[in-house]
Amino acid sequence: METILKGWGFARFLRLFLGLYFGVSAIMDKEYFVLFFAGILLYQAIANTGCGFTPGSNSCEIEPPKTDKKIKF
Repeated sequence: METILKGWGFARFLRLFLGLYFGVSAIMDKEYFVLFFAGILLYQAIANTGCGFTPGSNSCEIEPPKTDKKIKF
């Protein structure tokens, strides 16, 4: 519940608005394939996930692996 209430920014509101818009439009037009994608957007907005569908992944960036090795030339 804490994740749902924290961190509401522009991207999260945009996902919520687009998910609701496409969801209502898909139901009215009986386009159930579009409804699936609306559900994905709504899930992302409610769970505050980004591209990775994992909690806390709010960006699509890939972090480099952390190593303690020193490079020798």
